[in-house]
Amino acid sequence: MRSRGYANHRVCPVQNGEKKWFNCFLGGWLPALSDTLTVEVKEAYRNYISPIDASAIVRELLRTVPDKYLTGLDCVVLTNTAGLSRRDRVGKIWSRKRKFDKSSVLGRYHRRSGISSPYIELRVDRIILGLKGLPIRIPMLRDIVFGHVLFHEIGHHIHRTVRPEYGEKEDVADKWAGKLNGNFIRKKYWYLLPILTPVLKVYRFMRRRQWV
Repeated sequence: MRSRGYANHRVCPVQNGEKKWFNCFLGGWLPALSDTLTVEVKEAYRNYISPIDASAIVRELLRTVPDKYLTGLDCVVLTNTAGLSRRDRVGKIWSRKRKFDKSSVLGRYHRRSGISSPYIELRVDRIILGLKGLPIRIPMLRDIVFGHVLFHEIGHHIHRTVRPEYGEKEDVADKWAGKLNGNFIRKKYWYLLPILTPVLKVYRFMRRRQWV
């Protein structure tokens, strides 16, 4: 799958905000954004209507990522299982030295290939399936779940193109997911700063329940 050429997709530019420094909720310091970089969000669904505005959620998440971590990333493609090829839907995939069913994949980072720039694919129907019940009706929980998947894939991009690290690539991506999600929570939900500890407990609970 390439990063360009989707028929009837909607393009949503993401502009970065002001230059400041924000303490990361889950550890570390991350710079805020400059005002130069634009990442597109493309919708490529097949016979599917999302019950929530996933595009708006992803745009808001991207606005909190520092420019240097998005450099070279062409776009984020929102799709659903039916929109994938049989090769991407059926079979097993190796991860952390284990085989997983491809149907369990929530997102993928596609490296540069030929003339195709790196891009991220999010499987919205699969992500939303994990939000069934109460979480889908709570904006902060929706943000955290989508953020974990998106930021995990951005972590792969950072690991490959910006800051290579020695270690299992999925573990490295998870580390970046925590940092970037924390940065987002601090910026959007700043009014929750007095109760950050309970919020962190909620996040860890969601991880145990495999919502994120």
